[in-house]
Amino acid sequence: MTSTDFLDAFQDMLQRDDAITLHDKLKEMEEWDSLAFMAVVAFFDIHFDVRLTFEILEECITVEDVAKLAQGKIA
Repeated sequence: MTSTDFLDAFQDMLQRDDAITLHDKLKEMEEWDSLAFMAVVAFFDIHFDVRLTFEILEECITVEDVAKLAQGKIA
């Protein structure tokens, strides 16, 4: 998956109208909530075969931090 594809998917998961960049801070997005956490956990499980927990996601500060959890599967 390309980083552009990931950003598009992340924007869809958050149901956000504004474009997202890797440098955006998660806590500054009002859409970053427990429902977004669940969507990201499911997405990573399905697309990357990576099991995430809420604790892992809570440590992420930027969208790039989340992308890094894909373990190199985002080009």
